[in-house]
Amino acid sequence: MKLLTFLGTNAYYSTNYVWQDQGKQTEYVAAALAEFFPVETIQVFLTAEARAKHWQAFQKAVPQAKDIDIPSGQSEDELWQIFEAVVNSVEPGETIILDVTHSFRSIPLFVFLAGIYLQKAQNVKIAGVYYGAYERDRERSPIFDLTPTLKFAEWLTATDKFLNTGSAKELGQLLSTIQQDFYRQGRQNQEPIAPKALRQFGDRIQAISDSIELVRPLKLMEETARLERIPNETLKTEVGMFAQPFALLLDRIQADYSQFALVNPRQADAQKTLAKQFDLLRWYVDKSLSTQVILLSREWVVSALCVGLGRDYLQKSEREIIEQSLTQLVEWAKDKDHNPKPIAADALGSVITNLEGLSKLWSQLRDMRNDLAHTEMRQNSLSASDMTRFVREELLTRLRELFGEAIARSSDSGSG
Repeated sequence: MKLLTFLGTNAYYSTNYVWQDQGKQTEYVAAALAEFFPVETIQVFLTAEARAKHWQAFQKAVPQAKDIDIPSGQSEDELWQIFEAVVNSVEPGETIILDVTHSFRSIPLFVFLAGIYLQKAQNVKIAGVYYGAYERDRERSPIFDLTPTLKFAEWLTATDKFLNTGSAKELGQLLSTIQQDFYRQGRQNQEPIAPKALRQFGDRIQAISDSIELVRPLKLMEETARLERIPNETLKTEVGMFAQPFALLLDRIQADYSQFALVNPRQADAQKTLAKQFDLLRWYVDKSLSTQVILLSREWVVSALCVGLGRDYLQKSEREIIEQSLTQLVEWAKDKDHNPKPIAADALGSVITNLEGLSKLWSQLRDMRNDLAHTEMRQNSLSASDMTRFVREELLTRLRELFGEAIARSSDSGSG
C-alpha cells in the first residue's frame, strides 16, 4: 500500500493524532498513518517553500519517505503539473491512501480529483482519504476519514449518464450496494429502519435500464409497473437517511420511467401496448439512441398493422404474414406498371391509405435493421450519419403521417 502525502508552509506542532483506538505523538499526520495502516511506500509532494521549511524535520519523522517536487499551484498550468505528478507517482492497480492534511491552497481539491481519475482510468484502489484535525488546545487530534466523499464522484458519474442516456444502471448499483454496506457495517443495530426500499428501487431501475438498452419494451412495461408499487413515502424516508445525493433525482427518474408502466402488457389491450411502445420510440429519439429506434420502429410497424387488421401482434406466424405482405408491397412499388398488385395490398390499404409511403418506409427500416445486424460486414453499408439523420429528422414524422389515426387511438387508450 502506498501513502501519498503533502507538505505546506504552515507551522506544524506536535500532537497526539488519534485513529480509532490508536494514537501517535507527531507533528505530521503521515507519520501516524504509516503506523496505523500497512503502508509500504510513502511519497511526499512538496513545493520549494515547503521543502525549505519542513523537509529536514519530515525526513526524521518519516525516514522512508520519498520526495516529489511540485509547483505551488498559482496558475492553471501549475495545477496540471501537480495533477500529472500525482498520477505519474502511482502504478495501475495499486492501492493507495491519500493524506490531505498539510497541503494548501487548492491542492487538496486537485489531489482529490487526481484520485478519482486514478480510480477510473488506472484501476487504482483508494483505501482511504484522511485529514488530521489538529487542535491546538487539546492533547488529542482526531483523524477524519474522508473516504465516503469519493462516493460523490460516483453519484456524479451515474447522474450524468442518466441525464444524457436515460440509463440508471449505475445509479441502481449505488442504491443496491447501500443495503450491503448497511449490514456489513453492523448498522442494523443502530438505525430504526433498513434501506430495503432503496434496494428494491435500485434493482428495479437496473432491470429497467437493461430493458431499455436491449429493446425489451414489454419487460420494460412490467418493470416500471413494479417500480410504481414501491411505497413512495418509505422510499423518500430511506433516501433522506441513506442516499441524500439521490434525493434530487428521485422524482426525475420516477417521472421519466413511469410513462412506460403497464401491468401484464402481454395480456393488456393491444392499443395500450402500442401507445407505450410509441412513447418509448419518442424517448429513444430524444436520447439519441438511434440503434434502439431503428430496431423498435421496424417491429412497431408490424405490430401496428397486426392490430389494425385484428391479428395477434405477438403471434410469430401472424407477424410473418404481415412482413411477407410488406415485402410484396415493396417489390410491387418498384415498378407498379409492370408488377401485378399483390393481394395483400388491399388488406394493408384498409389500415394505411398511403401504400407508397408505407412501402418506402418499410424498405428503409428493413435495410437499416439488417445493416445494423450485419455490423457493416457487407460491400455497401449504410453510413452512421445517414441513419442518425433519418432517426433524428424523419422517422417519427413519417410514422405519424402513415399511422396518424392508429397513433391517436393508441394514445387515447394509453392515457386511460
